[in-house]
Amino acid sequence: MVAIKKKSRSADSVEKVYEKVKGLAIDYHFRPGERVNEVELAAQLGVSRTPVREALNRLSKDGFMNFVPNKGFYSRDLTPEGVRELYEVRMVIEQSTFRFACQRATDEEIAATTAIWEEVSQHRPPQNDQDWAKIAEIDERFHMEIARISHNSRLYEMLDSLNSLSRFFRRIDLETPVRRNNAYDEHVDIIAALRQRDIEKGVALIEQHISLSAEHAIEVTKEGLARIYFGKP
Repeated sequence: MVAIKKKSRSADSVEKVYEKVKGLAIDYHFRPGERVNEVELAAQLGVSRTPVREALNRLSKDGFMNFVPNKGFYSRDLTPEGVRELYEVRMVIEQSTFRFACQRATDEEIAATTAIWEEVSQHRPPQNDQDWAKIAEIDERFHMEIARISHNSRLYEMLDSLNSLSRFFRRIDLETPVRRNNAYDEHVDIIAALRQRDIEKGVALIEQHISLSAEHAIEVTKEGLARIYFGKP
């Protein structure tokens, strides 16, 4: 019994370290292509190297790190192509979750899901006064709820993983004029299609809502690099 408790505490410790390091990786506290110093990171977190290495191994599988044999772990790159690819995969998954939500969700589930974004829309502040980080968080929660009511756990998990990888860019994306001017209206249209269970219309709207042009991907990447290297808010 004692051994089981000890093992449980050890697993809990590894999970906490993983979540902390993942949080750092999400926001690029490790600069693109930077080698992660396991000793320094362990000291920073006040833990041994073992849970840190386990966390880095998991993050490598998750796409946040690149492992180079005999050299160590390196932070993920930041390129326009990489940003655009994330959005393209997310678009395909969200189109699928929307389709299944229309087919499988109850009216009550749809009503609860749409309420997440409608509450924001009803108290919409002036553009310059908006907390876009908070808006991005609610936007993510709204889309994850559509995935939940699609009743496909694997799609839900895939979208959750993609959201973590793209969260840094999602905040920046919503702050750009081309996105923020359309964010609310696009959500209203998606909600209407979901309520009507209009799959064809909703799938098209999601493509319009999520897809990035090559030019916009470059803008998001430039802004991201400015924040990482120069601390631009």
